[in-house]
Amino acid sequence: MPGTFSGIEITRRALQAHQISLETTGHNIANANTPGYSRQQAVHTASDPYTMPVPLNELTVGQLGTGVEISLIRRIRNDYLDAQVRTSTSAHSYWATQEQVFARIESVFPEPLTQGIGDAITKFFRAWHDLNNTPEDPGCKAAVAELGDELANLMRESYAQLENLNQNIVRLKDDGSGNKIIDGGQLQDQVDTVNYMLKQVRDLTEGIKRVYAYGNQPNDLLDKRDLLLDKLAEYVPLEVINKNDTGDIELKIFGHEVDFRKKDADYPVVTLQYNDKGDTKAENDVIELTVKSITGSATFALEDYADNAPPRSSILALEMARGKVQEYQENLEVLSKALKLIIKEQEPFIEGSAVNNFFAGSLGGANEFRVNPKIMADPTLIDGEKALDVARLYNIGMDGSIAGVDLRGATLSEYFNAILSDIGTNSSTATDMTENQYAVNQQIQSVRDSAQGVNLDEELTMMIQYQYGYQASARVLTTLDELLDHLINRTA
Repeated sequence: MPGTFSGIEITRRALQAHQISLETTGHNIANANTPGYSRQQAVHTASDPYTMPVPLNELTVGQLGTGVEISLIRRIRNDYLDAQVRTSTSAHSYWATQEQVFARIESVFPEPLTQGIGDAITKFFRAWHDLNNTPEDPGCKAAVAELGDELANLMRESYAQLENLNQNIVRLKDDGSGNKIIDGGQLQDQVDTVNYMLKQVRDLTEGIKRVYAYGNQPNDLLDKRDLLLDKLAEYVPLEVINKNDTGDIELKIFGHEVDFRKKDADYPVVTLQYNDKGDTKAENDVIELTVKSITGSATFALEDYADNAPPRSSILALEMARGKVQEYQENLEVLSKALKLIIKEQEPFIEGSAVNNFFAGSLGGANEFRVNPKIMADPTLIDGEKALDVARLYNIGMDGSIAGVDLRGATLSEYFNAILSDIGTNSSTATDMTENQYAVNQQIQSVRDSAQGVNLDEELTMMIQYQYGYQASARVLTTLDELLDHLINRTA
C-alpha cells in the first residue's frame, strides 16, 4: 500500500513535469525566429502505477497512480517535407545560377541597346557599298578599313569576355606535362564548399550519435544538421535517409552514397577533374565529378546531368552555362571565319599588292582576328572595282556555295541575330523559372514551417495551460501539507 507521503511524490512529479513544459515552451518562444529551428514538445506520460492486492479477490490486482513524468522532449519534424524543400531548393538554385550567368552573357552582347557586332556588320558592308559608288575615293577605302577594324575589335572583345566568363566558371592550367588541370573557378569553389559542409555534417552526426547513445534527445543538434543539409542542397542534388534510432544518416549525391564520415586526412570526398578525352578539341573536353563512397568511388561527367531535367543544383547550372558560353564562342569563331573566307574569295585587292586577305588571324587561341595590317597601313590597297561583289555578300544566305561557308542558309546578320535570340531565350527562361521555383520553394517552406515552426499564439496558450497546471499542483501540495500538519501536530 502506498505510504503516507505518496501524495507529495505525485505533486512533486507534477510540479517538475509542468516546470519542464514551461521551460520547453520558453525555449520555443526564444527560438521563434531562429533559422532551421524545429518546435519542441514535452510529452507528458503517466508514470508507472503501484500494483497492490485487492482484499477478498485473489485473482485481481488494483493499481494506484503515481502521477506524471516527461517521457520525451519531442522534436516536431517531417522527413517528407524536408525532402521536398531540398528538392525545391536545388531547383531554385539551378535556375538562379543560370540567370546570373546569362545576365553576364547578355552584358557581352548588349544589343540592341548599344551598337554592337550586328550593327558593325551592317556598317561594314554599307561602307563597301559606298566604295562601289566612288571606287577610287581614298576616304571610302579608309572607311572600309576602319569599320572592318571596328568589327574585328568588337568580335575579339566579345570573345575575350566570353573566355573570361568561361575561366571564371572553370579556370584551367597546364600541369607541366602538357595536361590541363582545374586551378580554380566557381565550380571548384562550390565543390570545396560541399566538402567543407560535409565535414560539418560529419562532426554534428558524431555528436548526435553520442547523445542518442546516452538515451537523450539531441534536438538542437539535429536542427543544426538539417539546416546544413538544406544549404548543401543548393549545390548538389541531395538525398537524405535518416536512421532515427541511432542519429546516423545516409547521404546520396547525384544518386551516389558519399562517405562523409571519413577523417580530415581522407578529404575531399567530392572532387572535380578535367578530362580532355585524349584529343585537342575543346568541345570534346568534359568536367568530371568523383564521389567517394564506402564501397569505392563513382566518377561521372557533369554534362550528363547538366540539362533542364532533374536532378538540378547550382553546380549543374554552372556546367550547363559553361557549355553555352563555349557554344557562343564557337559561333563567333564560325562568324569570323565566314567573314574572312567570303571576302577573300572576292579578291578585293589591287593586283600586285601582295595582299591576299582582308582579315587576318582568327578568334580563339591568341585571339588575333583583325584587319590585315597592310590594309590598315595603306587602305588604297583595296580594289574599289570589286566593292560591289563584297557588298552583295551582306544579303546572301551562306549555304556552302561561297568559299565553302555554310551558315545553314542564313546571312551573316541572320546568323548573328540567331546567336542573340538564343541568348535572350535562355536568359528569359532562366529568369521566369527562377521566379517560378522561388514561389514553389516559398510555398513548400511555408507548409513545412506551419508544421514544425513555432507559432507564438499556440506557445502562449500552452504556457498558460502549463502555468495553471503548475499552480494546481502547488495547491495540492499545500493541501497535503495542511493534512500532514494536522496529522502530526494536532493528533493526540
